[in-house]
Amino acid sequence: MFLIQEEKGSAAYNAGYEIGYEVGQWIAQNPLLAVFIGAVVSVGFVWILTKVVKQIRTFGE
Repeated sequence: MFLIQEEKGSAAYNAGYEIGYEVGQWIAQNPLLAVFIGAVVSVGFVWILTKVVKQIRTFGE
């Protein structure tokens, strides 16, 4: 916990925060991109979920 608190003031933390902030602003200003990213994340989640369910169903065979 103390390590994380110390790194918050570091240059690497600030650079990562700034990059994340800029990417977030860019996505927020492009609604089509936000919808596309949401669709990709949703499809990826469903794909992983189907793989997990298939593993569970075929576990004893």
